[in-house]
Amino acid sequence: MTLSTTTFPFTAIIGMDLAKHSLLYHAIDPKLGGVVLMGHRGCAKSTLVRAFQEILPAEGSGTAPFVEVPLGASEDRLLGAVDATQLVEQGNWREQPGLLEQAHRGTLYIDEVNLLPDHLVDLTLDAAASGQYRLERDGLSRQVDARFILVGTMNPEEGDLRPQLLDRFTHGVLIRDDYTPEERREIVRARMAFEDDPEGFRAEHATSLEKLQQKLRTARERLRAIRISEEVRTAVAEQAAALQMEGVRAELGVLRTARCAAAWRGDEAINENDLAEGWTLCLAHRQVSKPQTPPPPTPPSTQPPQSETSSRAHSAHSPLMTAPTPQHARRDAIQLEPVAPSAMNPLQEWWNRPVSAPKRPLPVTGASRMVARPEAGSRVDWCATVRESLKRGWQVGEQLSLRSRKPQRQPLVWLFVDASRSTGALKFLGAAREAIRNLGLRQAARRFQILLLQHDELEWRVKRGTAQAADRFLANLTEASGKSLLHHALWKLTQAVQKAGVLSGDRVLLCSDGLFTPASGASLPKEKLRFRRQLQRLTQRIPGVAWLHPTPKHGMQRWIPELASGTPVQLIHQ
Repeated sequence: MTLSTTTFPFTAIIGMDLAKHSLLYHAIDPKLGGVVLMGHRGCAKSTLVRAFQEILPAEGSGTAPFVEVPLGASEDRLLGAVDATQLVEQGNWREQPGLLEQAHRGTLYIDEVNLLPDHLVDLTLDAAASGQYRLERDGLSRQVDARFILVGTMNPEEGDLRPQLLDRFTHGVLIRDDYTPEERREIVRARMAFEDDPEGFRAEHATSLEKLQQKLRTARERLRAIRISEEVRTAVAEQAAALQMEGVRAELGVLRTARCAAAWRGDEAINENDLAEGWTLCLAHRQVSKPQTPPPPTPPSTQPPQSETSSRAHSAHSPLMTAPTPQHARRDAIQLEPVAPSAMNPLQEWWNRPVSAPKRPLPVTGASRMVARPEAGSRVDWCATVRESLKRGWQVGEQLSLRSRKPQRQPLVWLFVDASRSTGALKFLGAAREAIRNLGLRQAARRFQILLLQHDELEWRVKRGTAQAADRFLANLTEASGKSLLHHALWKLTQAVQKAGVLSGDRVLLCSDGLFTPASGASLPKEKLRFRRQLQRLTQRIPGVAWLHPTPKHGMQRWIPELASGTPVQLIHQ
């Protein structure tokens, strides 16, 4: 077999046995329904997937296609659209095949599948399940074959998939970086050998790759001969009923997986180990845990979190500080006192300042309108372009009268309001509320998305609401209570921005004291780093992020600047 000049060999990858088995089983039975590999950055998810393409047996001559969906891919790119080059240069109305069609009889790989807009994930999953899709756009109409192995990778820390979408992947594998020292030693040894002499390293594994590919072919041929006894079917059904599973997707996946495992072993029947592995692969992503709930509340401390040693070593010269992490905030609400609005020039300046377009625009979903000239965020509408050009007597070789479509929505203001108890105790929230209302929301030609943290819950209180709706919400905000679940709030906000897309003019205002509640058992430095990374992910997706926070008290001057360190967030103190 011919090896890629840049791909790390599949058989040289150490560990990740469950993920390997999932990919191999999909190669044996492409109808399994897809796998999502979950893990943090740098755990070799992409390396494993790209290595998989080399061992996938092709149907017929040649090699099996391997198509990667880039982040920011449009619906046109995914499904297919008019070939602009052919149209402009030769006047031919031809189709440019979409990525789903290009992946037919091969693998479709979506890196960071959790960051792909939901409607595109839906389209991809529908095609993967049925093996085809209907193309109806720009004057094109046909049924398209699209049978492929769907492989997605994601870092759960950067946002999750909706449970309804995650459930449609048959397999889910959580890849953990829990190698033994011996395994880490061998991983580094193999990687250095590959980087020093790629061709020689691949040559060493050529024979093992060929054997693996031949074993896959044999398993494919044996697959339909595997017997599934009534006892096995009954056992799977009873287990699914005991787990109170909705639908039968998991059961179908378990039986298909167990059948692949038996074929891979060279057996003719399914055994208990095959079923156990099937359940493991099919349940991992359907049992995603919710964010950790902080411990039950007790009266707050006025001291910052300290280790036992540092507490004993506290000297009389050390300044007393307000606790930066209200780990035991009380549940009883604090009523916000009326505060006279004050002029806050930095906040007003940020509000009035134009926001630059994002460096990597995120595609915007929803209704669009026709524009005569290409604008930021617009895309060419080829049907309208041709109609307008023909009206003007266009001939091949002449310049087209381009017509574009632009998202119809107005710029969005994403507002996160931290109404946890600490913001009321510091008398910050009441003043911040009036400062925001004093910006002149009612005169703003913008739409508002408002995320509220209150009573230990996160809730979208305004969705694409008018300025009047935003002002009304703030006017009715009268109390602060609950814990400061700021990590989860930033995650939820970032995910929502990713799904909605970003237009020039979109902006984010964080209204919080930054006194987050740490996860149970987590160290303060680790939680600060986790918060900073969440903030970095948000600012990477949308420019124009500002943070309205309380005026730092004695001993707290560095707390919020440290949390925002390394990010372009504009800090504005109240």
